[in-house]
Amino acid sequence: MPHYLVSDQSNSYVLWLDRIRLKLFPKQFFKAYVLLLVALSSSLFYLSWCSCWFGFLLCIAIVPMLAIMKLLTTTPEKKIFCWTAILLTLLLWNTLTVWWIYKAAFEGFLFAACYNTVCLALPWFFYYYIRKWSGLYLGYLGLVTSWLTLEHAHLSWTYWELTFPWLNLGNGLAALPQWIQWYEYTGILGGSLWILITNILLYHLLFEKASFALLKGFLATLLLPITTSFMIYYAYQEKGMDVEAVVVQPNFDSYTEKNSTDPSFVPYSDQINRLLTLSKEQLTPATALVVWPESAIDGCWLEEKWTHAYLLMQPIFQFLERYASLHLITGVSSICIYGPNKATQTAERIDGSYIDTFNSVFYLKAGGKTAIYHKVKRLPGGEYIPYFHLLSDKALSWLKQRFLDIGGIIPTLGKGDGAKVFEIDAHIKVAPIICYELLYGAFVGSSVQQGANLLAVTTNDGWWGNTPIYHQFFQYSRLIAIAHRRSVMRAANTGISGFIDQRGAVIAATNRLEAAAMRATVRANNQMTFYSLYGDYIGHIASWACLLLFCIMRMMRWRQKKRKPILATA
Repeated sequence: MPHYLVSDQSNSYVLWLDRIRLKLFPKQFFKAYVLLLVALSSSLFYLSWCSCWFGFLLCIAIVPMLAIMKLLTTTPEKKIFCWTAILLTLLLWNTLTVWWIYKAAFEGFLFAACYNTVCLALPWFFYYYIRKWSGLYLGYLGLVTSWLTLEHAHLSWTYWELTFPWLNLGNGLAALPQWIQWYEYTGILGGSLWILITNILLYHLLFEKASFALLKGFLATLLLPITTSFMIYYAYQEKGMDVEAVVVQPNFDSYTEKNSTDPSFVPYSDQINRLLTLSKEQLTPATALVVWPESAIDGCWLEEKWTHAYLLMQPIFQFLERYASLHLITGVSSICIYGPNKATQTAERIDGSYIDTFNSVFYLKAGGKTAIYHKVKRLPGGEYIPYFHLLSDKALSWLKQRFLDIGGIIPTLGKGDGAKVFEIDAHIKVAPIICYELLYGAFVGSSVQQGANLLAVTTNDGWWGNTPIYHQFFQYSRLIAIAHRRSVMRAANTGISGFIDQRGAVIAATNRLEAAAMRATVRANNQMTFYSLYGDYIGHIASWACLLLFCIMRMMRWRQKKRKPILATA
């Protein structure tokens, strides 16, 4: 039997599977066999993300890649081809799942696909060398810990400005809330850990050494979390006081109707009138909150005296005076003017003064009560240029011309100081979350630790056109609802808007591309989950374990090198 199909640890069952593979793919079809594995893995990843309902396929999507890695050890003469296959799989996965970025900037799409491919290749290199020098089982541990370290870096490393947690494995289960109720203990990294372990166990069953004990272990690992989650899902009781809220979806085209240079531009006053009209349609005497989407109000200065004097804001304050018990949370494209001195790294000089442009959320109340939150987790390439302060003026100027500014005025938006909570009253405290920020579970948890008992997500998915992102982003909102057991009020410019309960179940949702408002009653829960308290602890543990494994590998490598001269002299 060709050595590229055989493992030293193979038993009769695995040998039988190898014979089947041999019949289908003789030695001369080695490349076809590898390319089939590439196509299979990338297709499973694509299906998991293109329709979140197929997220369960992630439990087998990594198996073909592990099979390719096995060929690296059994056919070293094919090493370059096998590594190319691994990189091709990762590139196809990224290309097929983040292609929607080209709607905003084609260069951004190319960079995101290539950059994330390189990042995801790192755990596979680590797995290869750990397996080579420390054995198969430590290799498995190396793959798991390095993969989780990478995902943790995307989520939490503040000094890494090129964070892109969109494809973290745990996110792929967002549309299956009945499966992942245990995210309240682990966050999405718990989902990633589960997916990695199930893939490794299944691979070992099929390609290394099958046994009944291993089969039972695989089935237990696969089914116990799902069974437990179903029990939690149907037994869970919503907690907290009732709060009636309204979310508004104005449905303005981001490229035309929101663009003041386009002939189809809708005047700012008409935009606000549509928001007010839709809001009034759903108001009742019991309504406490109204949530408008990201960038619902454009060109509003931060200073409070200017905010009240700003002509376009007057209908809003009249609306709030009429409904005195109402509280408005709205997305704003805001500006802060510093004067002749540069106050922040992101400030730019315009007409003799330094200004910062922010993607913000305002909290407004009758009587002039206001609070402001500036987005902290900005979208790389769209809302800021990573490490822009290290670039030359020429390079920065070129990038400013090439990257489309998403939701702001200048390519690098200002950054907020940290998570914030809007204290509506003694019983209602709302955490504002702007678009991309909902991917950062521990960051949302910092708002929960400050007392937030409701989550308000504002977003504008209109930038991405008719692509899967609007559906995926809505599903991702369910993850933070489960992880923190907080109801989510989601307002999107073009959809999907809606309400999600503490189990991650959708209470109500709008259709995409419709001007609509929706009312629902949510529960303001004050109890904190384990994940809210301890955040991405799995990532911290994995990072230290990965470092320890690296040290062990280097030590074993050093000992082997030291032993060679002794054996030679003997």
